[in-house]
Parts: sequence; C-alpha cells; structure tokens
Amino acid sequence: MRVKGLVERVTMGSLYIGLVHYPCRDRNDKIVTTMITPIDVTDIARSACTYGVTQFFLITPLPSQQTIAQKLIDFWLKAEPDVAYRRPALQRVRVVDRLETSFKSILEREGLAPLLVGTDARELPGTRISYERLRESLESDDRPVYVLFGTGWGLAQEVLDRVDYFLPPIWGPTDYNHLSVRAAVAIILDRLRGRR
Repeated sequence: MRVKGLVERVTMGSLYIGLVHYPCRDRNDKIVTTMITPIDVTDIARSACTYGVTQFFLITPLPSQQTIAQKLIDFWLKAEPDVAYRRPALQRVRVVDRLETSFKSILEREGLAPLLVGTDARELPGTRISYERLRESLESDDRPVYVLFGTGWGLAQEVLDRVDYFLPPIWGPTDYNHLSVRAAVAIILDRLRGRR
C-alpha cells in the first residue's frame, strides 16, 4: 500500500470540485434537491485525493442530508488503521449548504475568485474550454479553478448561467452517454491532472 497517511503537495494551480445536490434538474427538467449517495462521497473523495484536488465540496441545503454525509465522513476519519488509507481522501470533503458558501470559502482561502467551470452530459450552448486548455491553465495560472458536477439529470440552468466555461461532455465510441457522476469526476480529473 502506497498511502501511509501522508499526501504529497502538488505544485500546480489550486483545483476545487463541487458535487451539487441543489439546484439540479430531474428527468422532466424540474428543479429538485437530490439525495446524497454514500458511494459518491467516498469514491469522489478518493479521486480528489489522487489528483491533488484542494477541496471537494458536497453541496446540499437539507440538514438531514448534511448530517448523513458528515456521519459518513466522520466514520472514515475515525476508522481503524487497516482502512485508514481513506482518511487523507475524506479530509478533503467539506459539506456546505449552498454554492455561495463554497465560493466564499475558496475566495477566503485563495484570495482570488475561482474560474468557475460547469460540466454536463449534454452539448450546451456557451463558452467551451477544452480539457487541454484548462489543464494548461491549472499548470501555469495562479487563479484557482472550481469545477461543478451536477447530480440527478444535471445542474440547473441558474447554475449553468453563472459558469465562466463549460467542459465538453464525455463520449465513448457509442451513443450511450449516462455515466455515474463518480465515474465522470474520475475521468475529468484524470484529463486535468493525470500524469502524461
């Protein structure tokens, strides 16, 4: 096992990710609050740690969901030594009530407003940024980058209207395009931060 509770500091621009549970869309394009999925929390945290994400925000306005998420995080933070390899990953997760709370946290930590980047499985109108260009920005620019991931059927339009750029959807060789959010996060983080 390579991880022994220590995580090397990566010398790149700060990268933040947010898993948004509200406001999101359902299959009928209505605004909803989605439920937290425990496997998303742990798997995305592990991807975030692997790829040097500074902070992973879990965003939900529901106190009951915040409590569930925090209990899960606390469980792994206090876990026995044989599963303590998850501790550095779960230390990166912060449960917040809304997007504005996460923006404020990044601004306070970095002293700069982040470049806000949206993701979606659909081809959306708006300003696109390629994975290569965003990777270059992370490697050369001091401005932090904050990538938002939606749950349910994706981020609500009010969130998409706020982003600076959109990343292209992830496509394989088929027309099927319905990845789990934890799989999409891992693929996108590898494109932005994976070793080349």
